Amino acid sequence: MRIVFTCDLHGRRHLYEEMFRYAVTEDADCLIIGGDLLPTWLRSPYKLITGGIDFSEALRVQISFIDSFLSPAVSSFSARYPDIRIFYVPGNHDWSAAVEHLKVSVEQAACLHLRTETFKDITFAGYGCVTDSTFWVKDYVRRDMRETGYVKSRYPLVSSGDGIATSLDGAYALQRPSMEEELVSLALPKTAKAVCIFHCPPYGTGLDTLYSGKPIGSRAIAGFIQKNTPCVSMHGHIHEAPYLSGSYHTTIGPTVAVNPGHHPSKLHAVSFDTDSPGESLSHSVFGTGRVIRSGFSRVKDRYVRMLKGFLMKKVLMS
Repeated sequence: MRIVFTCDLHGRRHLYEEMFRYAVTEDADCLIIGGDLLPTWLRSPYKLITGGIDFSEALRVQISFIDSFLSPAVSSFSARYPDIRIFYVPGNHDWSAAVEHLKVSVEQAACLHLRTETFKDITFAGYGCVTDSTFWVKDYVRRDMRETGYVKSRYPLVSSGDGIATSLDGAYALQRPSMEEELVSLALPKTAKAVCIFHCPPYGTGLDTLYSGKPIGSRAIAGFIQKNTPCVSMHGHIHEAPYLSGSYHTTIGPTVAVNPGHHPSKLHAVSFDTDSPGESLSHSVFGTGRVIRSGFSRVKDRYVRMLKGFLMKKVLMS
């Protein structure tokens, strides 16, 4: 089976349009989007510092994006290419109330969060949650391991059909199972060839290398991959990881693990055949080789990300 995988499109229409073209060009049987599907938009971001920001408007923007663009775009693509199956998982930028709206509005695509589905004798399993940070959307945030604590944030917010609410005293984390505990229900049958879709990358693999050079992935996901040995494990979340580590793929035992990365101006995606994922793996930007950037570009990008990360951390923890 030929698979195309991308992630972290963040509601950018041109990236979705490029994704559809890439899937057709690569003769895909299955198109997979690995989280952070919807736009992250705040009308007055300076109010993150001063207070009084209206997060409910951010939820409305995501639902409007689904209705005005994503639903008709997927419907049109599926009508033209009905044999291409579409799967997705949410990401930490996606409000769960918007994802529930997406499930109803976009029937041609299947959400695989915490569930499995078989297509052409391949078992697909998905999970959209990530480890905790100071970022305000907490719907798809979990403690990594049973014993892991939560990260204090100025705006710990969750969504529901009633809108946006503050989750006090770490309730979003402490009153929910950890990633380690949730993933138990996603155990894969040993007899089946499996492909896993995680928004969060596995810890310490290079796929989770942050702008600081430190790993920030999930130990629970790394353990799940080691135990269940899918043929391929696909990840996103850490946009800069391929640029910092120098590669968009690695191996975890027999599993080929990938994080295509993200850039707002150019689709980052991979394609591969499930019969020979390691040999057939190719990237829409990097091809089959390593990630190569000029020294100046790499250093500049790293320090821009470091500055942005420092400012966001200071704002969201104050």
